[in-house]
Amino acid sequence: MAKDYRKIIDSGEVKNQSDLAKLKGISRARVTQILNLSKLNKEIVDNLEQIGNPMDKKLISERKFPKINH
Repeated sequence: MAKDYRKIIDSGEVKNQSDLAKLKGISRARVTQILNLSKLNKEIVDNLEQIGNPMDKKLISERKFPKINH
């Protein structure tokens, strides 16, 4: 997401972080937080990219666990 946001700003699609925040419907502070992720050490970023987005994976809900009687 940080890379995508940086591309949007660098391409001139938006003027600044405030405009990007309005476009995405989030606060400017949140945009800053996301963009700061791109400042992480390259090795860390590479490892995170290999893991991928955990929200894309199926989550196990409580309903899948057997009921335990206390």
